[in-house]
Amino acid sequence: MSEDLKTQRDRYIAFSLAAADLLIEVDSDFCIVKTIGATQALLSGLAQDVVARDVCEIFTLADRAFARRLLTKARMVGRIEPCSLSLNQDQGPALLVNMGACYLGSGKGHTFISLTVLSDGVMVNATDRSAISGLLNLEGYSAFAKKKIGIKGETAPRELKLVRVTGLSHAMRQLPADQADMLLGEISSVLRSQSMNGTAAAQLSDEAFSYIPSGKGEAASPEALSKEIQAAAVAVGLAENSLASTVMNLELSTGNLDQESIAKALQYVLTDFCKPERSPISSLAQGLKTAMAETVKHFDSIRNLIDSNTYALFYQPVVNLADRTTHHYEALLRFTDGRAPFDTIRLSEQLGLVQDFDLAVVRKAIDKLDERQDITIAVNLSGLSIQNEAFRENLRQLVAPHKDISRRLMFELTESNSIDDLQAAGTFLRWLRRGGFKVCLDDFGAGAATYNYLRNFDVDFVKIDGPFLKDARDKPRQRALIRSVSHLCRELKSDVIAEMIEDEDMARLCSDMGIGYGQGFHLGRPKAHIEVPREPLVAARRKGFTESWA
Repeated sequence: MSEDLKTQRDRYIAFSLAAADLLIEVDSDFCIVKTIGATQALLSGLAQDVVARDVCEIFTLADRAFARRLLTKARMVGRIEPCSLSLNQDQGPALLVNMGACYLGSGKGHTFISLTVLSDGVMVNATDRSAISGLLNLEGYSAFAKKKIGIKGETAPRELKLVRVTGLSHAMRQLPADQADMLLGEISSVLRSQSMNGTAAAQLSDEAFSYIPSGKGEAASPEALSKEIQAAAVAVGLAENSLASTVMNLELSTGNLDQESIAKALQYVLTDFCKPERSPISSLAQGLKTAMAETVKHFDSIRNLIDSNTYALFYQPVVNLADRTTHHYEALLRFTDGRAPFDTIRLSEQLGLVQDFDLAVVRKAIDKLDERQDITIAVNLSGLSIQNEAFRENLRQLVAPHKDISRRLMFELTESNSIDDLQAAGTFLRWLRRGGFKVCLDDFGAGAATYNYLRNFDVDFVKIDGPFLKDARDKPRQRALIRSVSHLCRELKSDVIAEMIEDEDMARLCSDMGIGYGQGFHLGRPKAHIEVPREPLVAARRKGFTESWA
């Protein structure tokens, strides 16, 4: 090679490596031919060791179908805009990289790839993105889209796509797990390949998706997008036309809307799109107007629900797993008009009315305890309520005249992850305990945050989250974790409650893991009335009788 050609080659390589951390050449089957740059650091191997490896396998499972689609597109159009993917690492978390690709159409049919490691500042929370599809969830996408819409100038997105894939939910249930994951991965790759940086795409519900178009290059038409999704279905063995895709457009012109209004409108539009029976909204302005009207309607509805006393308490026993006697009853909210408790409480949290619900439930529980001297009741307090100073003062005033029932009224802290001021909440919980009320920490799971709550809150009981517990059936590692939680709680002088016990095997397993108390349909369903012991209470106690679920 002449000196001029060698200098020119070295110059091109230097230019490339100035913009990228690793250059990869792949053949027509996307197998690695050559690498230049940080091969060992990024691919955990020397350059000669990675030759002939499928380049798509260097990425995380969620990004492999997406990588293959991008490289296929590069072979068709010559070059792709850089997209973000997650690079597998032997040790430590995956690395977020920008992948660019260029196909020169040479006789060998090789494609040239550049990988550039991105800083942590551009990363999206990993918990907001599916490990199977790489798609964002509703919460993560809402936050991501809100930031992008707030951008001013030419780079600001002008539209957002809403995609409904009718028939997908049924297809996912019919397919074996690996094929279902493959189908979702392929649909994800179709949408991500059209999205901004390959990251601005989300699965909002079983059949509802969305993405922010990249704004570069020619965007796929709704018809082309539908064909690609249908091709993905056929590739995993589904019949033609088994999936029907519709693509809608949402204008992102914000006009005079402030950031708070944009966030409300966007959240409403995305949540509303998850309901297939609703008419689609075409702009943020329309979305905000509809959202405000819906909010007022829901606020009035829930306010009337509280004021008119159209709700009741059902009581589910929490039992001692050793002798199956009832320790206390958890008070569960039910509505006499048939509406779903979970959805109504979630809505009340969003509208700032959950504090009123919590106080109303405490009042009903106090009335029940005045009526029945032989029972203990636990009521739920939302983390959103606990962190509200006015609520804390209202609860103090409510329970102050009822010191005689303090030993029989428990408080169960739910949604603790919504508490911002742990110190203020912890101080209030200690005040309750000094007054004789017992406190339970609900939904204890695998996250590091739950241990932080134990550090900040003095509690008498810890209730282990049902899904966290269920994994212990066939996972020895999970059983070891739960045993360690039980041991830790004993050291802290807190008893442990297991929820969602639905059969005797689970009850025995919980006992084996050191859990003292249990709750679930197997041990007793929620009922509107707590049965009175068959024998007179005084006589029964003389015989050593302990109250149990009849």
